Amino acid sequence: TFNGGQITIADLEEHLALLIPDEFQEVMNSPHTLELVVQDMVTDELARQWAAERQPDNDETFAHTMEHITEEINLESFDSQLHENSAIVSESEIQTYYYQNREQFGDQTLDTVRDTIRQTLVAEREQGYIEEYLQRLKDNASITRSFELLDVPAPAEEDLRRYYDENASQFILPMQVIVDELEFPIAQDESTARQQADDALLSIRSGATFEQVAQENTNIIISATANVAQGSRGLEWETAVLALTEGEMSGVFRVENSFYIVRLIALEDERTQTLEEVRNLILPVVQQQQTDVWFQENADRTLFTIKGRRYTVGQFYQEYQELQPITQAQFSGPDGMRNLAEQLIQRLLLVEDTYDQLLDSQNQPLTDESRLQVLKQMLHQESVDDQIEVTDDEMQQFYNENLDLMILPAEARIRYIRIGLGSSEDEAQRAREQANEAYNRLIPPALQTGEDFAIVAQEYSEDPETAANGGEFPGWIGEGADLLAETELHPFHERILTLQPNEISPVFEFGDSLYIVQVIERTEAETVSFEQAQPYIQEILFQQEHETLSTQLESTLLEQAGFTVYTSVLETYLSQSMTPNP
Repeated sequence: TFNGGQITIADLEEHLALLIPDEFQEVMNSPHTLELVVQDMVTDELARQWAAERQPDNDETFAHTMEHITEEINLESFDSQLHENSAIVSESEIQTYYYQNREQFGDQTLDTVRDTIRQTLVAEREQGYIEEYLQRLKDNASITRSFELLDVPAPAEEDLRRYYDENASQFILPMQVIVDELEFPIAQDESTARQQADDALLSIRSGATFEQVAQENTNIIISATANVAQGSRGLEWETAVLALTEGEMSGVFRVENSFYIVRLIALEDERTQTLEEVRNLILPVVQQQQTDVWFQENADRTLFTIKGRRYTVGQFYQEYQELQPITQAQFSGPDGMRNLAEQLIQRLLLVEDTYDQLLDSQNQPLTDESRLQVLKQMLHQESVDDQIEVTDDEMQQFYNENLDLMILPAEARIRYIRIGLGSSEDEAQRAREQANEAYNRLIPPALQTGEDFAIVAQEYSEDPETAANGGEFPGWIGEGADLLAETELHPFHERILTLQPNEISPVFEFGDSLYIVQVIERTEAETVSFEQAQPYIQEILFQQEHETLSTQLESTLLEQAGFTVYTSVLETYLSQSMTPNP
C-alpha cells in the first residue's frame, strides 16, 4: 500500500508477465526480487501522479526521449519478426549447398554440418531481406537530402595562426638533453651492478662503443641519442648530466636503484615550438570550434526530408552530440557525418514503418510502459539531474588523484628477428651464433655500412608471420592495460621502448628465443592534459552523483508516500505458487 493506492498480487503477476515473460518463473522464486519489483511498481504510480500535476507530455524533451525509446522497442520488435518470418530453409537447399561446397567440408558428413549450413543460409537470406526491406522503404519515402550542409569548411591558415598566437604558452618545450646512456639496474646485488658499471666505463674509455658494451651483458639497458626533457628524470640525474659539456662522458653515478654512465651529446634550451611543429595538434581543436559555430549558424536549415517531414541541421547535430566521444570520433568529418545522417534516415524509416504495430491493442501496454519510463526519467531530471553540479575543483581533484590513469603509454612500431633457442645447449649455442652473425651484418665494425634490416630479417628470422615482411610487426606495441599479460611481456616492452627510431637493439633473450629489434617509429609516454580528460571526468562524476541522488530520491518518495510491503502476503503467494498441483 501507499498513499492513494495499492498493489495487488494480480497487479504483480500482470506486470511480470508484461515485462519479463521468459524469466517469470525464476523471478517468482526470489522473495527479495519480488519486493523490489513491487517497490518499482509503486514508484511508477508516483511518477504518474507527478505527471498528472505537471503534464510534461508535450515538452520537447519528452518527445525527443520518447522517440528514442520507441525506436528501441520498434527495432527489437523488427529483429524478432525478422527471425520469425524468415523463410524456412528446406532440406533440399541444405543438401545442394553441401554438395556444391564439398571441398570446404572435407571428410565431414552432411549430418555433421547440417546445422552449420542451415545457419549460413538463414544469415544470407536475412541479410538480403534486410537490404531489400530498407531499399523498399527508401523508394517509397520521397526522401530529399541536403548533405552539403555537413561540409564544414576547413580552417584557413589565418585561423590556425590566430589560435597559435593566442595560446603560445601551451607550446613551450622545456630544456632537454640528448644523451647516450647505459643503465645498470641494481636488482638484488648492488656490488655486482657497480662492478658491471665500472668495467663498462673502462671498456668505453679503451675504445668500445656503448652498443658493444651493452651487447656483452643483457642486463644493461642502453638508450642511444635519447631526448630527455627537463624534470622527467629527477634532480640527481639532471645534476650529474648538466655538469657535463657537450661530447663529455660522465663517470659512474647512482640514482635510486640503478647506476648510470651518460655521454652528453647536445643541450637544447627551452623554446617555443613553431606553428609547423604543432600544426597537427592545433588543427583538430580549431576544426571543432569552427564545426560548433557552423552548426549553430545553420541550425534552422533543412538537412533532409522524409515524406515531407523536415529534419534540420540543428536536430542532426543534437543527435551527433548525444553520441559517446568514441562514437563521435567514428562519425567525424563530412564523410562520417553523411554516414550518420544516412543511418538516421534509415532508423526513422524503420520506426515510422512499424509504428502502427506499437499502437495495436496487443502492443499498447508496452507502449504505455515506454511512456512511463520517459516520465520517470523526467522526474529524475527535475529532482536529481538538475541539482547535480560538477565543479571545476571536483574535476581537478579527480584528475590529480588519478594521474596514473591519465597517461597514454609510449608505443613503437618495430621490425624484429627472432631465433629460437631450441631444446638443448647445442641448439642454443647455434642460435646465439646465428643471432650474433645477423647482428654483425646489421651493426658491422667501424667504417663499414650495415645491411638493410628487412633483408637480414628475411634471411635469419624464424618467425614466419613477420620474416616475409622484412620482420615488420603489424601495428603498435607498448605497455598495456592488461596487467596479467603485461607481467609476462613487460621485459620485452621495456627493451624496445629504450630505442629511438631506426636504432637497432643488441641481441637479447626473451622467453625461448633470441631477438634483435629495430624501432621504425615511436611515440613518447604522454600525460593526458586536464583539458583533454575533462569531458570524461565530468561524465564519471555526474554518473556517480546521479546514482547516489537517485537512490536517495527513491527512498524519499517511498517514505513520503507511506509505502508498506506486506512480506507475509508475498511469502504465502510464493509458497502456493511453488507447490505442485496434485
